[in-house]
Amino acid sequence: MPLGDIAGEALGGVFRFIARIVFEIVVEWLLRGTGALILGLVRPRHKPGETAAVVTGLLFWVAMIALGFWLYGQAAP
Repeated sequence: MPLGDIAGEALGGVFRFIARIVFEIVVEWLLRGTGALILGLVRPRHKPGETAAVVTGLLFWVAMIALGFWLYGQAAP
């Protein structure tokens, strides 16, 4: 097996590992965690579903980014 193939396999594995960590942080913590927290506050007696939590978290962060841009536009001279 040539050295280039071995290096390519190793780099591919490293990039997959890094992508998995980024995915876990973004989707699991930011989207699903925020969505589950919001849904838990709105409906405290129901455990939120996985998809509902991700969609709610995504909508929350999109709204926060839009609000940030709007506030920046209002404050800019």
